Amino acid sequence: MPTSHQLNILVMAAGTSSRLGQPKQLLELNGHTLLWHAATQALELTPHVTVVLGHQSDQCRDSIKDLPLKTVVNANYKEGLGNSIAYGVSTLDESNCVLIMLCDQPLIPQSHYEALIQTSKENPELIIASHYGKKSGVPAVFPKQYLPSLLKLQGDKGAKVLLETNIYQYIPLTHNYSKDIDTHEDWEAVVTLYSYHI
Repeated sequence: MPTSHQLNILVMAAGTSSRLGQPKQLLELNGHTLLWHAATQALELTPHVTVVLGHQSDQCRDSIKDLPLKTVVNANYKEGLGNSIAYGVSTLDESNCVLIMLCDQPLIPQSHYEALIQTSKENPELIIASHYGKKSGVPAVFPKQYLPSLLKLQGDKGAKVLLETNIYQYIPLTHNYSKDIDTHEDWEAVVTLYSYHI
């Protein structure tokens, strides 16, 4: 995938996974952690990948130590996803746009990320988000002019809040693919669905 429009990717992996009771970043599929799967997907799209860590950062970093990417640790990760996104954006080098993705959506196909990026290239002034069910959210590509807004995010409100006040374009995503992991039931469902896609 060409990266001429200076794409950076932020892989969000700082949370405490409080509802799950264990770090979702370190759950394993096919012998690798969820964080490893997300990071390798990102690296197939651009070499400019930053993983934002927080909870159990040493163990998380160790699980991706052989991957050619940058890791940063948000000391204030307990303040929520919005705070970690803002911190991650603050660490980026010069960028025309940033794709924000989560580490706990292993069912999202590579073709979806490629479609987000290609649509961003064709519409460089618009946010390009994912749409599933009746809502839109990440993974999403944010053009450079939205980076100051991302830097102002606080608490547990993620980048989705920008979609509430700005015009954006979306790429449909099958609801099963968008499934993230908050509970043991979610994890069991993802493992079952993943087994059908490998």
